[in-house]
Amino acid sequence: MDGMGDATHLDRTTQPLLQLDDAGRIASIDPDFWIGYGLAQEAHQRLERLLRSQRRSRPDNLLLIGASNNGKTAIAKRFLARHHVAENPLAEIATIPVALILAPNGPKIPALLRAILHAIGRDPLPRTQVADLREAAYQGVRDVAMRLLLIDDLHNIRGSGVDNILVELRNLGSATGVSLGCFATKEIAYILRRDEQMANRFGLMTLPRWRFEDVEYAKLLTTFEQCLPLRRRSNLTEPTLAERILVQAEGLIGAIAGLLRQAAVEAIRIGHERIDAAMLARVHTPSPSRIEALANRVDL
Repeated sequence: MDGMGDATHLDRTTQPLLQLDDAGRIASIDPDFWIGYGLAQEAHQRLERLLRSQRRSRPDNLLLIGASNNGKTAIAKRFLARHHVAENPLAEIATIPVALILAPNGPKIPALLRAILHAIGRDPLPRTQVADLREAAYQGVRDVAMRLLLIDDLHNIRGSGVDNILVELRNLGSATGVSLGCFATKEIAYILRRDEQMANRFGLMTLPRWRFEDVEYAKLLTTFEQCLPLRRRSNLTEPTLAERILVQAEGLIGAIAGLLRQAAVEAIRIGHERIDAAMLARVHTPSPSRIEALANRVDL
C-alpha cells in the first residue's frame, strides 16, 4: 500500500476516524485524551492511598510539583473523573469523595472557602462572613463524606497574608479529616517553609521535564501517533524528529501535545497527512518559556 490507506499505525479507536472528511478529522483532534505514563500512574496510586486512608486529626497530604504545562492539571482531572459518584436521586445529601478546586489568586481565605462550597454545590450568598463561610465549608465537607480535596495551582496563594491561608488549610484537615492533594510549581516550596507544621504533613512528588533518554518518551510519542487521525505514518520516534519535538516543546508534556496537535491539523489541512520536520516548522506558537515570560510581565 502507498500509506494513504494503511491505518495500522493507528489504534482501533482512531482508525474509524479516517472515514471522516478533513473537517471532521480536525475536529476529532481537539478533545484531550489521557496518556497514563509511569509518573502519572504513580501520582494516581499515591492519591488513591490518601483517598482510602482512615480519617484522623492530622491527615496525610500529597504535593505534586512540576513546571507549568507539564501535566499536573491533567492528572488531577483524570483522578477526579475516575472517582465521580453518580447522583442518587433518593439520597438527601450527595456523596462526593473527591473534589477539585483551583487555588485562589492570592491568599484569600473567603475565595478558598467559596471554591470548596462551589465544588460540593453549595454556593453561599455574596456577602457571607468568613466565619459563616468556614462553618458552611467544613460542615459541607463532612456532609458529603469528602475524603480528598484536590487543589490545583496552589502556588497562586502567594502574597501578603499567605501565613493565614496556610493555617486555614491546616485547620481544614484537622477539623474534617480530609486529605489534600495539591498541584503546584516549585515556588510553592518557599511558601510552605512559612508553616513547618503544614509542610511536614505533605508527601512530595515531582514531575520533571521530559528528556530524550527517558524510556517512556518513545512510548509517549508512539501513543500520540496512534491517536492522531493521519493517513500516513509519521514515525515520531525517529531520533532526529523525536529530539526536535522535545526541544521545541522544552520537555513539557502539555507543549508536546499542543505541538503535535497543531502539526497534525496542518498536515490534514494541506494534504500532507503526516507529522515531520516541515509540519513542525509550520507551527508558529511562542515557546513555553516565552509564554511564561510574557505572563510574568502582565499585572494580574
